[in-house]
Amino acid sequence: QVADLGCSECSLLHRLRFWNCIEFLVGVDIDEETLRRKMHTLTPLPTHYLEPMERALTVILYKGSVCEKDPALLGFDLISCVELIEHLELDDLDKLEDALFGFMAPKAVVITTPNAEFNILLPKTQKFRHPDHKFEWSREEFQSWAFKVARHFNYTVEFSGVGKPPPEHEEVGFCSQIALFMKNYTESEESINIKKQYKSIYKTVLHVVYPSLQEEKYLRRAVLNVALLHADRMKNSLLDSHRNREENKQDIATGVTDHRDAYKYSGWSFGLETETQSEENELTQPFIQGNTIHIPLEAIFIISKVKKLCGSLDVLRNFIAGEVPLSEDGKTIMYSVNLDDVQEV
Repeated sequence: QVADLGCSECSLLHRLRFWNCIEFLVGVDIDEETLRRKMHTLTPLPTHYLEPMERALTVILYKGSVCEKDPALLGFDLISCVELIEHLELDDLDKLEDALFGFMAPKAVVITTPNAEFNILLPKTQKFRHPDHKFEWSREEFQSWAFKVARHFNYTVEFSGVGKPPPEHEEVGFCSQIALFMKNYTESEESINIKKQYKSIYKTVLHVVYPSLQEEKYLRRAVLNVALLHADRMKNSLLDSHRNREENKQDIATGVTDHRDAYKYSGWSFGLETETQSEENELTQPFIQGNTIHIPLEAIFIISKVKKLCGSLDVLRNFIAGEVPLSEDGKTIMYSVNLDDVQEV
């Protein structure tokens, strides 16, 4: 679970939604108009329904102050404040400290803020880089504040930055400075339950759940798309083989009553059945009986993508049943064909 406080135009959230390790993504900002203007960047696209993600992903945007305590942000793994604190009055910064580190108490916190020492390299900068900034700290000021917060709320903190200066000005440090806080304790269940009793004050602006393979309807569709595509290709390849055999009867041995043919398809070998063939080959050989083509489910299941999606042959059988005809024993997909028409093509 990851949250971004002061998410503004949601650019960070937009990038984070592609990280496979994140299943719950939340943004909080006081500016509802901006959230509504940008929330479309966080909604699923048609491609997400055609090819659902493997993991579940829920995205929520809240309109609310980052200084307020809301139980919606309890239990998070990471909360970020990117270029946020410099927009707060010092009294509000104290409230943020208490709300973020004392109440939300995530496992990790990332805070970035401009490095005032870097401003000499920004000729157009006057007092601050942005007219809404209430302060901009030097590295010493920022680290002093961060150490104080870490000690008070039982976190450790490390520092880095982004935006290297030119080699001749290395002494000014990074353009923006970063503090990474890590929680040193495990909160008691009793403490968490008390916090959950707080009244929710955030307003939900967006709540979307991305289609994923964790939901059976999307998993079923993904399995059918892959499995039936391969089954259809195997069927067509077997028909081509049968047609070629009929066109070249003089070169083909006779006496094969069930029309099983020797051919290859996408790395699969389909040969004449003999008593010495292994059980595995027997189970994975598409064949023709009468006017019916049989595609063994084993031949579909051993396709790596199908096996990964299904996990077991029984799951594949359950998904396919009802979509296409199966043999009485449930071991093969059956396609009816008119072999006389095939021979005349």
